[in-house]
Amino acid sequence: MTDGAPHEYREHAGTCAECGNSPVNHFGAYIAHTLSVVSSKEGGTRGRLRTTLSRWGDWLQSWLDPFVYKVFAALPVTRFASEPKNAKTYRSQVIWEEAAQRGIPMEQMTLFGAHTEIYRARIRNDEWTYFQSIPVPPHLEYPAYDWIDDKFELKRVLHEAGIATPRIVSVTSLADAIAALPGFQGPVVVKPRAGSRGRHTTVNVRTESDVAKAFLCAKKLCRYVALEEYLVGSVCRGTVIDGTLAGFFQAFPPTVVGDGASTIRELIDKQNAAKHERLQDIVLTDEHSTFLLRSGYTADSVVEKGTVVPLTHRTGRLFGGKTRELLGQEHPKLREYLERAAQAVKAPVVGFDLIIGNPEVDPDAQKWGIIEANSLPYIDLHYLPLEGSPSPVAAAVWDLWK
Repeated sequence: MTDGAPHEYREHAGTCAECGNSPVNHFGAYIAHTLSVVSSKEGGTRGRLRTTLSRWGDWLQSWLDPFVYKVFAALPVTRFASEPKNAKTYRSQVIWEEAAQRGIPMEQMTLFGAHTEIYRARIRNDEWTYFQSIPVPPHLEYPAYDWIDDKFELKRVLHEAGIATPRIVSVTSLADAIAALPGFQGPVVVKPRAGSRGRHTTVNVRTESDVAKAFLCAKKLCRYVALEEYLVGSVCRGTVIDGTLAGFFQAFPPTVVGDGASTIRELIDKQNAAKHERLQDIVLTDEHSTFLLRSGYTADSVVEKGTVVPLTHRTGRLFGGKTRELLGQEHPKLREYLERAAQAVKAPVVGFDLIIGNPEVDPDAQKWGIIEANSLPYIDLHYLPLEGSPSPVAAAVWDLWK
């Protein structure tokens, strides 16, 4: 690590509670996510023409991106910073620190004095290679890049590869969303079909009125809305680099355990007073209230002794939930499934989010599934868990260049 403090908490809550701690511009996200679905295999035009156009597009992008970066680098308003502690995200900081350990010069592009997520490194032939946060060699095949963030298309591909995924339906109208609800054998999750970080996602949806609210919420970020089978368990991230699982992270939502006498609000106060110093306080919001209502509780409910009550679908220390890194402790079958998933999408670097009750137990003996994939994963999750030893995922990224 550098002398600078780790920048693991770079995100801050904005005016939109539905975005959580990772707010985005709704209009920009709506356009980007909708186009992402339209250009995917399921949402776009099929056939030989689309394949040809896609290959030409990939070739053009592979040529255009370095050209654009070099143009920006030549602008008088562009400067290059050389301190890893000033990286825009901790994801980029761990990449930078690993580069420094290997003697690879690396710099960050700044525009008008503002730090960006564009970096450059002298990796080969003493020339600068430009990249966004994670350096992936351009020669590596990545045909899934234009559709991997499409949750519907991803699950279709993984299902065909024999990998567990929750049942999913894609809709564009409220009427279709309501009509799809009875086809599920339990509660559903309603989310934008493309997107990440749990933005505008509603879980444990059971009624038509809740579907209506959740649909309108998800619709703010994408024209296409997904209804997905609701899985119960911890949220895990398996990061696969070059076909090998390089990090496995487990995150839990904040919960309280009933004592038969205290309200949920009182249990939260007690838990905050005794929490680990690296955990954030649990702060009740409207999102917590609506989440609890769908489970039959309010903040003033007295919970039966021993009953565990999740407070939100959001996980991790930012929300008062515990985290741990357990690479090597995950069940061998689960590792095999994640590595096979990376082969199915042909991604040299990919982060799979999955929900599973216990990742150390045979996955075939429990209900689980991959819920999404990330083409630019936050590998820093594997570095600062509350429990467990960090996994050097950045080292695996730089090993791609050997």
